[in-house]
Amino acid sequence: MADQILQNEQNSLNPSCRDNPLSFSSSFSCPCCSFLSYNDLFLPVTATTGGEREEIDAPIKKNGEEEEEDMMSPLDALDQIRIASPPTEEEEDNKGEKRRKRVLLVDTHGHPHLNRERQSHYINPDKDENDDNNNNSNTIRLSCAVSESDWTQTLQYASTSKSILPALGIHPWYLSSLSPTYLHDLEILLQQHPNAIVGEIGLCKVAKFIRTYEEGKTAALELQRRVFREQLELAVRLKRVVSVHCVQQHGVLMSLLKEMREEAKIRIAKERKLEQKGDGREEEGGGDDNSKWCLADAFPPKIGMHSFTGTAHHVKELLAFEESLYDTFSDRRGKKKAKKKKKKKKQKEDDDGNQHDDAVEKDENTIQNPALKRKPIFYFGFSHSINVVMCSSSKSRKQGIEAIRAVPTNRLLAESDVHSHEDVPAATAGSVSYIAKAIGWDLMDTAELTALNGFEFLGVGDGGNDDVLQQQQQKLGMSS
Repeated sequence: MADQILQNEQNSLNPSCRDNPLSFSSSFSCPCCSFLSYNDLFLPVTATTGGEREEIDAPIKKNGEEEEEDMMSPLDALDQIRIASPPTEEEEDNKGEKRRKRVLLVDTHGHPHLNRERQSHYINPDKDENDDNNNNSNTIRLSCAVSESDWTQTLQYASTSKSILPALGIHPWYLSSLSPTYLHDLEILLQQHPNAIVGEIGLCKVAKFIRTYEEGKTAALELQRRVFREQLELAVRLKRVVSVHCVQQHGVLMSLLKEMREEAKIRIAKERKLEQKGDGREEEGGGDDNSKWCLADAFPPKIGMHSFTGTAHHVKELLAFEESLYDTFSDRRGKKKAKKKKKKKKQKEDDDGNQHDDAVEKDENTIQNPALKRKPIFYFGFSHSINVVMCSSSKSRKQGIEAIRAVPTNRLLAESDVHSHEDVPAATAGSVSYIAKAIGWDLMDTAELTALNGFEFLGVGDGGNDDVLQQQQQKLGMSS
């Protein structure tokens, strides 16, 4: 089925477009422009609660094996979700008004465009799965490219449905055939598709490429790091979300992120000094508006750590790093000036009493703490195909459960991480089941939780829909 879909899309292109992946005919449907807006979506509700959600305390298990034994299988989870929220295109309420189609699942990472062999965990031999063998099922999905050779294929696959969003990038496994113009070509495609995200990119110590690279392991790791950073910086320039693969390279990742942060500090300090000097304020103790000097701007707007296999400690380390990006007074000179300014104002207006103190405090929060209005940067995805099937030891299972519990609930993402489009619904349901068991939530509550988070991560919630998302998050009792 996928071969036919892709062949039809290929035939719809002009010959020049088939030869040049950076050129598309006007008849080619832009996948990111046709992707569903939040207004096209309708989240499922639990019939017994009428949409109201209550958070459940997560039960503590002794080991990962117990968690896996109690976990609902992907196929059973998918059946339960379908029963609770039938996948109809349209419904009519009592007044005869049409309602938007329901969204059951949001898959924030996979490679269904590759159309490789299916996995047995997601095949139901007793049921006709024709409803899943198309791109119009009630599963929103992100299809991530892995190399330059499948960028066009990814875009073609995404263009077949409004429920699919493409991600373009180079996976750390596929660097052996890296072209010298890859970054330029990638930038052109991303500019042509303004809602496409950057991915899959990252770092991987166990990649076959590392062992077989003709220039040696050290050179391979350095190349991997360089390509990852180049793509990360491209995402920063274009303000794109990224999907990151990181396996046994957490230390390298943190080192790279901190390096980017320190470079941003130096750049910001220079820019502030030049602006203050240009405005004649250098002698006045720093009267510039520090709210615009934010280290977070030196990073992509959102970073998804996909099929996360790190520890709870790694989760906390990334969250602490994110927190550090919102310290606008990050250099000593800036902190000293801010303190001096506050003292001077307090002495000058001491007769204002408490009213003045409140005003100063409010001003301090507005200027020094953009975190009051910020959205999460780091999200953490977990998949059944990796975090359950491949992480089979009791130690790795326990580590995975602890990592999930360390993630604030509004940053948890469901992923299929499969390579066949038929496997996406069940694999994503398996992810939801895994997360639900880890945090002790009801299956449907977790499906809605991960759907909301997925919309926010993919950018579907941006542009005036924040109130809707916040209302749903409050119902779920989502932590930040």
